[in-house]
Amino acid sequence: MKRIKIKKPEFNLNPETRNMLISFIITGLLTFALTYAEIWQLIIIPGIIGGLFNKTMRRGIYCGVLGVSLVWIFYLICLIAVKNFYTNLDQFAGLIFGGLGYGSVILLLIILFGILFGALGGAIGSGIMILIMPRFEKSSDIAFKPKETAGNSNQ
Repeated sequence: MKRIKIKKPEFNLNPETRNMLISFIITGLLTFALTYAEIWQLIIIPGIIGGLFNKTMRRGIYCGVLGVSLVWIFYLICLIAVKNFYTNLDQFAGLIFGGLGYGSVILLLIILFGILFGALGGAIGSGIMILIMPRFEKSSDIAFKPKETAGNSNQ
């Protein structure tokens, strides 16, 4: 009887894309934890932590924006569906704008703040890595370089 070999799926991701995916997942999970713990004021922290995994500012900003905004959109959809949150938004917008029917403006502002906080956190985190990474590379080159002696040269 012939044995069947099962091939494992291969994901050929370059390290930058893999780091971006990992940082997106970490940012989303931390945002989820902080949002459902109702500590939304610290929402910049998941963006910073997600940005630390990326070497370029652009990827750090993308991870921060996607991680924070997607979780916040999901959270707002749950609030609207379960707690009838939109009527509260509509009443609050009525107090500000002087009429009813402007709840969607407040909803868009909430999503915009999530996008901005995520982008700012991702930019700060990736900026920290851009500043710190050359120092780590320089110190690792010095620490792991084999020492050459003057009398022992292999030709």
